[in-house]
Amino acid sequence: MTTLTTRPRASVPAASPEPRRAAHGRAQLWRAAAITVIWATSLFVVALWVASGGVTAVLGVNAETITSLGRLTGLVAANLLLYQVLLMARVPLFERGFGRDGITRLHRFVGFWSFWLMGAHIALLAVGYAMAAGINPLVQLWSFIWDYPGMLLATAGTLLILLVVVTSIRRARRRLRYESWHLLHLYAYLGVGLALPHQLWTGADFLSSPIATVYW
Repeated sequence: MTTLTTRPRASVPAASPEPRRAAHGRAQLWRAAAITVIWATSLFVVALWVASGGVTAVLGVNAETITSLGRLTGLVAANLLLYQVLLMARVPLFERGFGRDGITRLHRFVGFWSFWLMGAHIALLAVGYAMAAGINPLVQLWSFIWDYPGMLLATAGTLLILLVVVTSIRRARRRLRYESWHLLHLYAYLGVGLALPHQLWTGADFLSSPIATVYW
C-alpha cells in the first residue's frame, strides 16, 4: 500500500499595512485639500460682500438691509452653482478627495442649497428694491426681468434649474426612466450658464475689483 504524504503548506507572509496606510494618508490629504478649496472660495465671496459694505447695511431693518442680504445669498448661490459644475466635471482634486460616491452625495446637497439660496436672492432683492421704490414686489420683479441687462437669460436659466430640482426629488425621479432623468439633469448646466452672466453685467460685488471679476 502506498502512503501519500502531504507537504506542509508554505506560510504566506501577511500583507504589510504600510501601503494601505500610505494610500489612506494620501486620500486624507486630497480630501483636506478639496475641503480647503471649497471653504476658501466660499469665504472669498462672503469677503466681497463684507468689503462692499454688506455688514454695515444689515445693521438696520430697512430696504437696504433686505437688499444687502439678497446680494449675499446671490453670491453664495452663484458660488455653489459653479461647484455644481465642477463636482461632476471629474476634476482630480474633488474626485480624489471625495470619491465618486461622495461627489454624487455632495452634488445633490450643493444643488438643493444653491437652489434655495437663489430663490432667497430673487425674493429678497425684489422686496428690497420694491420697498425703496414704494411699489409692489411683483411689479419690481417684473421690472427686473424686462428692464435689467441679462435678466431674461437669468429667468430662463432659473426655470431650467427649477425643472432639474423638481425632477431630482426622489418621488418624481422614481417615475422617470434613468435616461429621461439624465437628459433633463443636463439642463442644469445650461441653466447655470444662462443664470450667471447677469451678475457680471449688473452685480456690484462681481465688478467691485479686478480680482472679483477675474474670479467669476
